[in-house]
Amino acid sequence: MSQTLLEKLRDYLNERLKNELLYYTKFKPFEIWTYQTRDQVVRTESPTLVRSVEFRADGTIAVESELVDKGGDYIGERLVKNYRRRFKEAEAKGKEEEDKVWKALDKKEKEIRKDYINRKNLEKHLKKNYREAFIRLLWFDEVAKRVSKEYGIDVKVEIDEIDYDSGLISEFNGSNMSEEEKFEEIKKRVEAVIAARKRAEQAYGTYPDERRKEYLEFRNAVLTKYGIKGERKL
Repeated sequence: MSQTLLEKLRDYLNERLKNELLYYTKFKPFEIWTYQTRDQVVRTESPTLVRSVEFRADGTIAVESELVDKGGDYIGERLVKNYRRRFKEAEAKGKEEEDKVWKALDKKEKEIRKDYINRKNLEKHLKKNYREAFIRLLWFDEVAKRVSKEYGIDVKVEIDEIDYDSGLISEFNGSNMSEEEKFEEIKKRVEAVIAARKRAEQAYGTYPDERRKEYLEFRNAVLTKYGIKGERKL
């Protein structure tokens, strides 16, 4: 990728996203990074709606959002709460028993994470105290679907299989495009990812309910679909 295009993109992203911070932090400008793999990235360390644009060695160009969720952490924290009684009982019996409980918890967490990334056994997991992680993931999938249809551009949810952090991404193959064509295609995908990331944020209580209407209706529909009784609102 030419330095001219990278610099043009950097300047565009700095102007487009300088007022699109997710939290009350200072904006850090986008910078150009080049890796030994020959991948090049224009990215920022600020929590903006779009975090980076990556030019991969195989010709793929990816526009990525800031993280939408840390599902693995949330599931792990909730599971530890579930195991508190078992840990307390094991503590009285010694380290060997404690180790057994830790192994059991680790096995259970791996099983849940596998289902999380594959969206499987939903009815079972939606009855557990970590269900919000699954509901949010289903919402992000729905957001990606809606935005893809509205913008005519493919947006999808990407999950890191190490930490199970999730984000939104839009990719295309720029191998046979001119640099101007690549730039214009990136701009379209930046707008789609911005729209998707804003909608995804409805899953959190940082917005008043009137701005979370889409998500709350979706959440209630999911719980109703699987016959989950109880609280219908966060």
